[in-house]
Amino acid sequence: MRLHQILLAAAVVLPGLIFSAAAWQNQRDVMREGRDTIERTAAVMQEHARKVLETAELAIRVVDERVDDLAWATISAPPTSEFLRRLKAPMDQIISVWVADRDGTVRAGSQPWPDGAGIGARDFFQISKEADRGTYIGAPYTGLATASASFAIIRRRTVTETAPTGMPPGSFDGTIHVAVSPAYFSRFYAEVAPPVEHRALLVRDDGAMLARDPPPPSLVRIAIDTPLMRRITAQPDGGLVQDRNIAGVELEYAFRKVGPYPVYVVFSVPRQVMLERWYWNLRVYGAVAAGAALTLLVVSWLALRRAQAEQVALAKLRAEVQQRQAAEQQLRHAQRMDAVGQLTGGVAHDFNNLLTAILGNLELIQRAAALVERGGADAGQRIGRLAATAMKAVQRGSGLTKSLLAFSRKQPLQPRAMDANALLAEFMDLVRQAVGAPVSVLFEPGDGLPQCFADPAELEAAVLNLAINARDAMPDGGVLRIRTDAATLTAAALAGNTEARPGRFVAIEVSDTGLGMPPDVIAKAFEPFFTTKPIGQGTGLGLSQVYGFARQLGGHVALASTPGEGTVIRLFLPIA
Repeated sequence: MRLHQILLAAAVVLPGLIFSAAAWQNQRDVMREGRDTIERTAAVMQEHARKVLETAELAIRVVDERVDDLAWATISAPPTSEFLRRLKAPMDQIISVWVADRDGTVRAGSQPWPDGAGIGARDFFQISKEADRGTYIGAPYTGLATASASFAIIRRRTVTETAPTGMPPGSFDGTIHVAVSPAYFSRFYAEVAPPVEHRALLVRDDGAMLARDPPPPSLVRIAIDTPLMRRITAQPDGGLVQDRNIAGVELEYAFRKVGPYPVYVVFSVPRQVMLERWYWNLRVYGAVAAGAALTLLVVSWLALRRAQAEQVALAKLRAEVQQRQAAEQQLRHAQRMDAVGQLTGGVAHDFNNLLTAILGNLELIQRAAALVERGGADAGQRIGRLAATAMKAVQRGSGLTKSLLAFSRKQPLQPRAMDANALLAEFMDLVRQAVGAPVSVLFEPGDGLPQCFADPAELEAAVLNLAINARDAMPDGGVLRIRTDAATLTAAALAGNTEARPGRFVAIEVSDTGLGMPPDVIAKAFEPFFTTKPIGQGTGLGLSQVYGFARQLGGHVALASTPGEGTVIRLFLPIA
């Protein structure tokens, strides 16, 4: 009986909880979808504004190329204005195109203009006259010749060495500007905006409003201390913001910077408008919750039995998962211990040989020292030779340690930006001496190769390692080719390499025409102490040193080989 009472209460309480949770989740979904719509609309506005401004800037460059080095008398001739009319004709976003001299007098334009008319009093002309600001976007104004609301995109003209002006090169020589239509932006914003109450703005970073949808009675400047302008100052690249306007209305709005221009697009929707769809959904959810409560009264007992069975099954599954995880952990531990054992055995073996050589030579030095005491004639020379032998053994031990550190990516590097072509060109003589006369060495530097980020000394050691391996693979001689180029690696190409990131790299390719490697050798080529050379002719740390060096820098190594045809190893180094 008690169980039935609990289920009966749950049949009423649970739908209420579900309704509350669903209402809360739906509110989040509605707000998220609304914000996504706001961000997408702002992105479309940003891309549109960027293309319009880039088109206007391109038109200015075309005009600049047309009138460059022309005398003002030639510029003032009718063909120039006719050219401007043809240039402007297919572009609805541009109202007019103008060329003015250093005094601001209009010399050519895509529209008829009154004699002597000028733009000398315009703020954008004065700013361009004072200094070269590149492409400048002026505040809104009403055109004298077109009587249309506009804002100017202007570029300063400067005197070139070949210009027939008689003025020193680099001095101010007038302007070229296009008048852009704010109404063009307003129409576009009305088309792309969702059919709800909204505001779409094109505004300069100083608050000058260039365009708006819905269009205001007049374009005004937004005060720099308003919430919007403070947000733009704090987040110059753009963002999604929840804030109140100066009237206290809660808004959700996105703003984005338009390319390199000091201009932002802003799209906002009142929060209350975004929640209207949620209010409608609440009514639907209420009806569903009432029906669910009635249904639960019937099926609650069956649902409870099923839930109990599922809990039992879930407990069994959890136990199986825990057992499997424990087995996998034991397997990984065994694999790690096996790898450590192999590495330790290799290190111990090589160091034991080195220490034996050192100890043997030191014993001989002791004996030679005794001969010196008895007056042996050549004892001093023998001691020098034995000491030199001991030093060589120590140096080999140091080299072995360095190779191990390289493989483990813990060697001390001094990477810097460097020109791989220049380093390898100077290094080729040493490579040729190392591989010997039977092997032809070809160096093919890539054109326009960017600088890479690497330790020069370790890079030379890595290339020399690869060259010596290639020589040993060509006992009867052959061709060793070293070439450089720029390469791009994708995430798929870097699978398994956690140190490197996809992107552009400098590739150093070392290829030979030697014996090549079978697949089983390729699979172990970069493992430490793995070598196919006879005992005493190699430690098996050459390729592992190259591998560790590249990984430590955030680079990559790729190996391809075909038995009987040769081997290609590509060393990818990050671009500086």
